[in-house]
Amino acid sequence: MSGDPAIMICVGATKAGTSSLYRYLHDHPDCHMRSVKEIHYFDTVENEDYAFQFDVFARLRADLVRRQDVARQNGNRWKVANLERQIKDVDEIVRILELGEDGVSDYLFYLLDGIGDKKLAGDITPGYGLLSEDRLRDMAHMAPDVRFVFLMRDPVERLWSHVRMQAKRQRRPGEEVAVKAKRIMNRVVNRDLEKHIAPRGDYAGIIEKLKRAVPEDKLLVGFTEDLLTGEGLGTLCRFLGIAERPVEKDPHAHEGVKLELSDKQRHEAARFLAPQYAYVEKTFGKLPAGWQANMARI
Repeated sequence: MSGDPAIMICVGATKAGTSSLYRYLHDHPDCHMRSVKEIHYFDTVENEDYAFQFDVFARLRADLVRRQDVARQNGNRWKVANLERQIKDVDEIVRILELGEDGVSDYLFYLLDGIGDKKLAGDITPGYGLLSEDRLRDMAHMAPDVRFVFLMRDPVERLWSHVRMQAKRQRRPGEEVAVKAKRIMNRVVNRDLEKHIAPRGDYAGIIEKLKRAVPEDKLLVGFTEDLLTGEGLGTLCRFLGIAERPVEKDPHAHEGVKLELSDKQRHEAARFLAPQYAYVEKTFGKLPAGWQANMARI
């Protein structure tokens, strides 16, 4: 691998600990991570989903400005400056998106701008896992040293976390998140509906696509449960070419609303996700304990 800074692209999975990975790399002295975790350049361009993404970033920018006003009123100058940095990053991302397919060089400049003598820059956008094989192949060769990371979280836990997130976003006034989440879960596992959720956890489909598109030595697939702890952390840091730095506290995904699956729902989800468990076990060997417990319910 070259002596130039490496670029890491984390392509998911959704609700599989990518926020924990971002926090770890953001605070790592060898890494240069921009203040916005998910840039969404390549999925926006491929899907021509500009209107939606411009709206997302407009709402994010408005929230940042509101928080900055509050910080300014409270005399918190550090927070004002930090939020200003985030606002400028949002503005730059929007400018790059406006370039469409012609924005790749600007995207790379944005990632590397200010990197100094650090070793790694990155973009952590789980939505990239749904990109086409051709797009991923282009990304793998857009710079001399591009490395891809894909995290696998226990399929049932990942799905339930994703469902709870969707329930919170979709609920109507007066609607309970718990009721909404259970209805969404039922539509996913029993009625083959909510088709935007299951593909985010299609480990078999995404990993095989990545293996075809990305050089073998530039791809790391790891278990969420292991990657930021013990030997897994060492594996991650060696792959990224950065020093191993202990994690101050146990990493965890953004769990959102705390709701428990019933035994019946957990069994239905495990049965629905049986092909994912089988693929991962066949491809990567022994599964983490939590995976084995849910797999036993199939």
